Amino acid sequence: MKKKNNSEKKWVILAASGAAAVAITMFAAYRSTVNKLIPTNTPAKSSASQQTYTFSAPTSSDVPVQNPVTSVPKPDSSSSSTQKPANGSSGTVEVNKPIVSDAGNIMPVKGEISHPFSNGELVKSETLGVWKTHDGCDILCEPGTEVRSMSEGVIKEIKDDALWGIYVVVEQSNGLDVQYCGLAKELNVKAGQAVKQGEILGKTGDTNQCEILQQPHLHVGVKQGGKWIDPLSVVNTQE
Repeated sequence: MKKKNNSEKKWVILAASGAAAVAITMFAAYRSTVNKLIPTNTPAKSSASQQTYTFSAPTSSDVPVQNPVTSVPKPDSSSSSTQKPANGSSGTVEVNKPIVSDAGNIMPVKGEISHPFSNGELVKSETLGVWKTHDGCDILCEPGTEVRSMSEGVIKEIKDDALWGIYVVVEQSNGLDVQYCGLAKELNVKAGQAVKQGEILGKTGDTNQCEILQQPHLHVGVKQGGKWIDPLSVVNTQE
């Protein structure tokens, strides 16, 4: 019984010694690791292999502000009419020059021109309140005025547009496409019909919503080669 007790004491002593050795080893490793760390309040020694980078959010002055465009300023007419040649000569070259046609056309109605062709220049719409090109001319006339075809041709299209109202497009035999906007709903022609110069297409009305705040008028647009041109530049004869 005494031998058994002595044997158990030896095992306890050995176990305690082993545990102590492990604890000492772990503590030594812990101290070694702590000694290698750099305290946060102690600046690190500078070296080529160790650099510190600081990133900060940009200030308001660094970020470009993209404001929505609420209006478009009217461009300077001088800048839109001429430009310097690329070769540096002293002469000027005209841009947006109206195309002039020798096609014989008559005025669709008789009246004063209230809003001429803008020739690519932005003008402010009285109705829409925005800056836009005016790709035709407005001829003042009373509602119900008869609208005549400027030349002979074929009715290419008849449309009821939300902005331009009732309009008729005549594909003329002289190569021009003429658009008559703001007509009354009762027309004298139909799509595909051949018309002669001076033939009545219909009458002016109040369907032109995008220019409804202007005085009563007929809006006429003329295209040559798919491009808008000044309607007055192709009128050679007036009745």
